[in-house]
Amino acid sequence: MTLPVATESAYLLDIYARYRRDPLSVPADWRVHFEETEPGRPAAPADGDQLALRLIEGYRRFGHLEAALDPLGLAARPAVAALGRLRAEAAGRPDLPVRAVLAGAEQETTAAALAAELQRLYAGTVGLEAQQVEDDEARDWLHAAFEALFAAETPVDLANRALDAIVLADTFETFIKVKFPSKKRFGVEGAEGLIVFLRELLREACLAGFGETVIGGMHRGRLATLATVLGKPVGVLLAEIKGRDLTDGGPDFTGDVPYHLGYAGEVGHDGRRMRLSIAPHPSHLMTVAPVVTGLARGKRRRGGDDVLCLLLHTDAAFSGQGLVSEVLQLGGLAGYEVGGTIHLVVNNQIGFTTNAGEGRSARYCTDIGKMVGAPVLHVNGDDPVAVARAAALALAWRRRYRRDLLIDLVCYRRNGHNELDEPRFTQPQLWAAIDGRPTLRESFTAAIAALDATAPERAAALAEAFKAEMQDGYAAIESLRPNAGPAGEEAWAGIARAGQPALLLPVETGVPVERLREIGRAASRIPAEARPHPKVAQFYKARLEAIESGTDINFATAEALAFASLLAEGVPVRLSGQDCVRGTFTQRHLAVHDVETGERTLPVAAVATGDAWLEAVNSPLSEYGVLGFEYGHSLADPHRLTLWEAQFGDFLNGAQIMVDQFIVSAEAKWELRSGLVVMLPHGLEGQGPDHSSARIERLLQLCAGGNIIVANPSTPANLFHLLRRQVKAPWRKPLFVIAPKALLRQKACISTLEAMAAGTAFRPVVDEASARPARRVVLCSGKIGYELAAGRASRGLEQEVALLRLDQLYPFPADELAGALSRHGDAQWLWCQEEPANQGALAFVQQQLRSDARFAGRELAAVSRPALPVAAGGSIERHEIEQAALIARALDLTAADA
Repeated sequence: MTLPVATESAYLLDIYARYRRDPLSVPADWRVHFEETEPGRPAAPADGDQLALRLIEGYRRFGHLEAALDPLGLAARPAVAALGRLRAEAAGRPDLPVRAVLAGAEQETTAAALAAELQRLYAGTVGLEAQQVEDDEARDWLHAAFEALFAAETPVDLANRALDAIVLADTFETFIKVKFPSKKRFGVEGAEGLIVFLRELLREACLAGFGETVIGGMHRGRLATLATVLGKPVGVLLAEIKGRDLTDGGPDFTGDVPYHLGYAGEVGHDGRRMRLSIAPHPSHLMTVAPVVTGLARGKRRRGGDDVLCLLLHTDAAFSGQGLVSEVLQLGGLAGYEVGGTIHLVVNNQIGFTTNAGEGRSARYCTDIGKMVGAPVLHVNGDDPVAVARAAALALAWRRRYRRDLLIDLVCYRRNGHNELDEPRFTQPQLWAAIDGRPTLRESFTAAIAALDATAPERAAALAEAFKAEMQDGYAAIESLRPNAGPAGEEAWAGIARAGQPALLLPVETGVPVERLREIGRAASRIPAEARPHPKVAQFYKARLEAIESGTDINFATAEALAFASLLAEGVPVRLSGQDCVRGTFTQRHLAVHDVETGERTLPVAAVATGDAWLEAVNSPLSEYGVLGFEYGHSLADPHRLTLWEAQFGDFLNGAQIMVDQFIVSAEAKWELRSGLVVMLPHGLEGQGPDHSSARIERLLQLCAGGNIIVANPSTPANLFHLLRRQVKAPWRKPLFVIAPKALLRQKACISTLEAMAAGTAFRPVVDEASARPARRVVLCSGKIGYELAAGRASRGLEQEVALLRLDQLYPFPADELAGALSRHGDAQWLWCQEEPANQGALAFVQQQLRSDARFAGRELAAVSRPALPVAAGGSIERHEIEQAALIARALDLTAADA
């Protein structure tokens, strides 16, 4: 076969074969090249070369199906018919000369030898799936790199590093098993390849110049990973396993089980240093994945690539949890990408007691990753050299293409789901095979002796030294003293821990009026060359007029001023959520789109100074994954404002696991602090059960120890102060904003710039400061306050009825409320809410008043909708009738008991 001279690249023969089958299947430049070089149909290659092309293509596509991936040898290895025919054809012509491009280089061989080499490479203890990679160049690079790496002789130093990892893991687990036989440890026995992979990957990352690696983990092998990979002091780890509380976290600190805890440390190789951190995680294992990817993005230099994101999974969770799809999708989106994540799936070949065939319908536990074109390396976990090489290849792919890659580490569990479980009840045959298998330490030590005769003796010495270190740590368990908690991130230095009393102290968040007006002008200016939609242009014109006048500041303008003033002070701002850039209610218009080109401008971003920038990201249709990502982002730096907005507040229920496991509890469990803002549009407006309620009652049930802030701002100025307080306060807490819908366009709901001026702050209780005591004080929260005010005015009851709006529900502003109520003597107190009686803030407010001596003996009457199993009715007519009745009852002074 005569081929063009310019076609000596590593992927020539593959692309040339594709061109011959279908010219339109190759990139246009290659198609033109072949057509110009060989007019007409290309000449048929010689028989040997044609067979070589088919062999290479066949093994690259199907070889993984025949690979020996199961260390136990129990999994079926189907013979691929196409490969069988190719092998038979090659065997039938043993001396047939062929030319083939493997590992990026052309080589002369025979068909039989080529078939044998391909069988060894692609159907040995490693299987490569790359057909889902649509980029031809990337796929061909991957094949060439795979072939070069796995065809090479085993370096002695790599084999010794793998042995060290296995010995350390085995020594650790043996020691723990003896010392703590009744403790759950989710040991790594049977999956020691995990430790090999991690130590090799982190070594390569350190040598490659990464400044930091952030890891999201799992239970399996967590303790061994902490001890043998991340370098956690074994004495501290052993004390935690025993059950000692070594952190003086105060009354609101609960701690967690040892295999949930995180750790931060360093690794060093050849004079280079790299920071390492593994995030704490809950028993909902996949929940940590979006948190860590968000953390990785938050830690990266803007536009840089100095942080590696590594996620560890188990097979049952990875194939069973829908969150996996959300995380994988996020990895390829501009607002969320982290330069590619390496996913290592520890494939136990079983869930708790659930066989693979009961837990998934796909062939592989990693098959979901193929939907985003991520290549997959399937590796036999009992081949440590192959595992180490897979780590090197994974990092090389990540560095070159900045895309996700999956490792399917096929292994087994020597014990049950945890060490207290008996797996032989449900999988007797599987565990019969496991029981009859030598440990990986035994088998690999014997195998490596052929490469390095000194390896067994050196490994034994390493084990003895590590065992002695653990013995010393064990002996010192009782003498360890509680400390001040884990060392915090440098970025968090100076941010105080805060309980409920500190959160109730006022924080000055105002900005001088003229400065605010100056910032507002700049943030409302659409570039002259832009051609906005006429209604958007009018929106910005009206905003600018309000800012110039200093009056009629609505919610959207107040929010924009909060963002702009922070950006002008050098504080980065990130907002994400479904349709959040325009705003679900067409209220925000952060981006101005040119009607002719579609190019977008962010006027608010123009005021940023220093290293500040504005990220405004329309998220995919995800709550669970995206909220987790934004929470993780908020952990990276307290000097940024990170916000997530639900399309409707009800949609938080799609991310309830993230709320429960991280946002409201992570500080108590793991001393993680966050200033995340969660914005939940709320209000009953006749839009039906699913677009009405932020489920305030659920959030308030989760409040304790000053863990979060729940606010329902009823004025634009209060929203302005709330958002600025998140970065101006000396503390950081997650803030749940019960965000307005109807109030976005309520004419009475406006503020002045003076309410945001220097010396002003958030007002947790909005009090009218009536001149004389009223007969009835109606307490409420949110938009119903405006409806009550309108109803009161229409009835002429301004002197008879006082209205108090609670703009912060938790921490409960008891001092401010007591002061406001004291002016009304013995007036009747009544709580009015539009939510049903079993929902909203009613029960919480009643409990707060009952538990405070200042309110003792006073009953809080209530007006609400009757208890319902849904948030609201389904018709506007019903809504309006009920709402009018609520207002009437709340203002009916003839009723002794409302």
